[in-house]
Amino acid sequence: MIVSVIIVAAGSSKRLGGKLNKPYLHINGKPALYYSLKTFLAVKSVKEVLVVIREKDENIFRKLLKKYKFFSVKYTFGGAERKDSVLNGLNALENKKGIVLIHDAARPFVSIELIGRVIKAALRYKAAIPVIPVKDTVKYSTCGSFSDKTLDRSKLFLAQTPQGFDFELLMKANLKASAKNIMFTDDAMLMELIGKKTALVSGGEDNIKITTKADLQ
Repeated sequence: MIVSVIIVAAGSSKRLGGKLNKPYLHINGKPALYYSLKTFLAVKSVKEVLVVIREKDENIFRKLLKKYKFFSVKYTFGGAERKDSVLNGLNALENKKGIVLIHDAARPFVSIELIGRVIKAALRYKAAIPVIPVKDTVKYSTCGSFSDKTLDRSKLFLAQTPQGFDFELLMKANLKASAKNIMFTDDAMLMELIGKKTALVSGGEDNIKITTKADLQ
């Protein structure tokens, strides 16, 4: 079994503000990216870890790899949009078969157990993502000012990463989205584009995504 990991760290961090990109903000004295790298490298079935970074962050990223001795980690540069960054990552992988996990660098607290659940489901179904159930009542509004209806929260889930896919399937879907210039916010949307159902596995409440300053706290 070949499992490769692509960590997407090429975003602009606009909603967080500040000059430093989210993956390099310190949490308990270490960059956020350190934690997910350490976790993925500890998973025995993972054969390759590649990070997609902004070209302007190359120096700080290389210093991180050297400081924490992540010598096996590879990297490539991102594109204008997330879809471009993921495609760049897929093309840069040495292992172009098996299962590929796509993970957001802004989720530093992913666990080995969660990764294992995604890999197991991806091997069986070729597409799998971790989710957590929606706890709050969800309102739908077409204008953003008045509620049109209440959605059934028992059928709603919040998607997390890493999301796992058969490499060839994800590449096919990504190329199709790029050809049609279709934007997507997670890779499971690509499976919907080609009519492939994605398996849901239990995510983690601690697997938060750092988006705002409150999240960083």
